Parts: sequence; structure tokens; C-alpha cells
Amino acid sequence: MIQCHGIKDHGWIQTLYEDRKRWAPVYLKEAYLSGVFSFLQNEVSTSYFEGYLDKNTPLKEFLDKYDQALQLNYQLEALADMDSRNSSCIQKPGCYYEFQLSKLYTNEMLRKFQTEVEAMYSCYSTKHISSDGPITYIVKEEFEVGGNEKDSRAFDVLYNASDLEVLCVCGLFNFRGYLCRHILCVLNQSGMQEIPFHYILSRWRKDVKRSYVLDHSCSAIDIKNPVHRFDDLYKRIVQVVEEGRQSQDRYKVTLQALDEILNKLHLVEDHQV
Repeated sequence: MIQCHGIKDHGWIQTLYEDRKRWAPVYLKEAYLSGVFSFLQNEVSTSYFEGYLDKNTPLKEFLDKYDQALQLNYQLEALADMDSRNSSCIQKPGCYYEFQLSKLYTNEMLRKFQTEVEAMYSCYSTKHISSDGPITYIVKEEFEVGGNEKDSRAFDVLYNASDLEVLCVCGLFNFRGYLCRHILCVLNQSGMQEIPFHYILSRWRKDVKRSYVLDHSCSAIDIKNPVHRFDDLYKRIVQVVEEGRQSQDRYKVTLQALDEILNKLHLVEDHQV
């Protein structure tokens, strides 16, 4: 629109465009955009390609460095998923919401959600009954403004108990994909002991089996790296499947060999225990 109407040199319009990240999200709170925005206000964004690509990267190096950055990020995510499945960052949950999601969320998402749970205790709400619709709660959040002074801000939360639907004007769920402190306050006050499962997105769950992107560009395997072990074994087992499916005889031999391998692996696990 700026280029179309020839107003790109207008000072106020240019300033408004440069500050778009501060005002544009206000008009998008009702749209589901979880994960689209890389960061919210007062948060720092780190690019996947930081340290690999910049504006001076030659074109002939771009593809190699781009692939290296993606592979590193993939390995870090895979290791983080493995860590989440094997341990929880919360040892003693402070409330049942934390206990519920400590079994479901990845550790990274659990830490973010824990911030909202802690802030929930700084919120209090008053209920306004609606005769033909959801209940409207006015949730006031207290926060320090400097020294010992405190201030508060009000947020409208709509709660439909029959359909277990809840919406907060802050829009955190639409932006981030997990419930905000204001909604948690309303659910807690309403006696809801569990977060409704349609507000627990599968993309944040540690029990979801994610697709692995195999890197065929490097033949060196670091057996100390669990991601490398997975990739190498996966590629080899795919070859076994391709050979075993070609005939009934090969299929039977493959099953027998796999059973023998599993039995040997079980003996190794028992020995380690």
C-alpha cells in the first residue's frame, strides 16, 4: 500500500511501518498464529542461521551453510526431545496443572508454562454472569513497577463451561500455543483440576514421534552421538526392509534375524541393569 500510493517517503508512515511489531499483534490476537512470530515484546530472537549465514555470504557457500545450520538445529532438537522423554525439569510440581503437563510437555515448553503458573498467583478475578453466552471474568494481574510500588492491569477472559472453551484478551495461546496466567487463574477459580486436552497442542508434547530428516551428505558416524546412532541404524534397517519385502522367503529370513537381534539386545540391557 505504501508503494502503491507513493507515500514511502512520508515520515509518520515510515515510523509506523518500522514499529509494526509493537502495534500489529494487537489486531491479530483472535487469529491462531502459534509459532509464526519468533518472539514477543521484551524477548530476544535467535535465528537458526546465526553464525552460518549473513548478508555477505557468497551464493556458492549459501547452500552448504544453510544445510549445516539445519542439521545442527535438527540434532539439537532431537537431543532436547530425548532429554524430555528421559527426565522432567520440574521435580516437585507446585500445582496440578504443572503435574499434568510435566508428563506431556517437552522440558523447554514446560519451563515456559511454569512461568505462567507462577504468575497465576499474582492474579485475581471477579465473575460477571452472562445470560446468553459464556461467563466473562475480569482478571487483574498485579506487578511491581519499581521498588515496593505495585500496579495492576485488567484482562477480560471468556469462559464457556459447557464446551470447555476459554479465551483471554492477551492472546498468548494464539501466539504461543499454551495457556496464559489469566486463563489459568479462571480455571483454578472455577475448580477445573485439569487443563482441557484441546489446549495441549501435540507439537509441544514429548510423546509425539517426530519425523527425522536424514543427512546423507556425511558418512562419518559419531557413535557417542545418539542422533548419529539413530540415523545410521534407521538407514540400515530401511535397507533390510527393502530386501526382506521382495519375497516370502526373504520375509521369513528377515523376521528370524530381527527376532535374534532383539533377543541379543534384551540380554545387553539386562546385563547393563
